[in-house]
Amino acid sequence: MFDIFNTVFKYKEKSSPDKLGAYPERVHIKAMPERRYLWSSRILVIVAVFSIAFNIMLASTLYLLLPQRSSYPRLFYLDSKNNQMQLLQPSEINVPAANLITEEQIKNYIMLRYLIGARYDELAARWGNASPVYWMSSSLVYADFSNGEAQQGMALQRLRGLLRNVEIDWIQQISRGVWQVQFRTLDYYPDNKEPDVTIWRSTMRVAFGNINYPDKSYATFNPFGFLVTNYSLAYHGKPSISEHYLSKAQQTSRRRAN
Repeated sequence: MFDIFNTVFKYKEKSSPDKLGAYPERVHIKAMPERRYLWSSRILVIVAVFSIAFNIMLASTLYLLLPQRSSYPRLFYLDSKNNQMQLLQPSEINVPAANLITEEQIKNYIMLRYLIGARYDELAARWGNASPVYWMSSSLVYADFSNGEAQQGMALQRLRGLLRNVEIDWIQQISRGVWQVQFRTLDYYPDNKEPDVTIWRSTMRVAFGNINYPDKSYATFNPFGFLVTNYSLAYHGKPSISEHYLSKAQQTSRRRAN
């Protein structure tokens, strides 16, 4: 028992055999291989992450470039209305149903607005208040039509016996809600054997909405709520002399070059 007290109270700290700078060159550490493996594994994990990211980027690039390996013919045609080359549409194309409905409503609107038959009462009913043209036009558009084209057309039909047929060449969308239509009016007069053909191009802004009809029977005139909010008409000459200004400029430049 006294030996224990002697050991506790008579203990003297011995000098440490460690030397500064001896670790780890001259000191053997059994855990050194495990530490090297730990650092190696960390480096390999970092390299693997970069490798996976690079492979994903490479696979995405190859996926985008694969369609360019094949080649196929593409047909173009000269667009006479814009005087430029256009890609020929395939035999079948996917078109939204809303665009098809809009094209059909625009066609009906042009026909209702410019077609002139032999019956004056039918023309007055089609162009008058609460008529199909009235419910398919905004108040400003209908006011301009009623005070201008409608009065002129009814006067020509009543005084000179005008009969007018309408042929639509094309309908295309310019931007969201803006459409352009090119059509021809064929005016028949009793004293003329051949019709007077004129080319027109109209630009309109259209929209669809809920229309408050005073009578539900008027909803049959415009079941889709089609509304022309802005309308403009441009004269494009006769078919025999109608020519694009770019074509005329090309012919003039060729003559000067020769």
